[in-house]
Amino acid sequence: FVWPYEMKLVQSLHALGTRVRLHICGKTHKYYKEMGQLGCEIVDLDWMNPMDQARIEMGSKQVLCGNIDPVQALKNSTPEAVYQAIQACHRATGPNYIVGAGCEVPRGTPPENLRAMIEYAQSHAPSALA
Repeated sequence: FVWPYEMKLVQSLHALGTRVRLHICGKTHKYYKEMGQLGCEIVDLDWMNPMDQARIEMGSKQVLCGNIDPVQALKNSTPEAVYQAIQACHRATGPNYIVGAGCEVPRGTPPENLRAMIEYAQSHAPSALA
């Protein structure tokens, strides 16, 4: 029901010259193929969705973002565990991945955990991989 309207929105935004980042909260894995067909520059996936399946269904060129559990893996964790969670997500996704929480970062998230995200992103930037 929503897909044609979502497509019209994405096309209209592109016509304005902007890029589109799609985030839909919740379990969206049943709609990966359709989400990938929208033509968004970035698809930001909530934490409970399997990234390896997203990569398969959306293809290798789709930029994927997020997927880190914002409460368990980011707020209630350690910097080392945050780094490992991002690493596992990146490994499942492969290239064309942007480090990010699977939804909004909760208040009270330790700054050192956010720094772990930044450190991972900086050390795995495309230029660092080349």
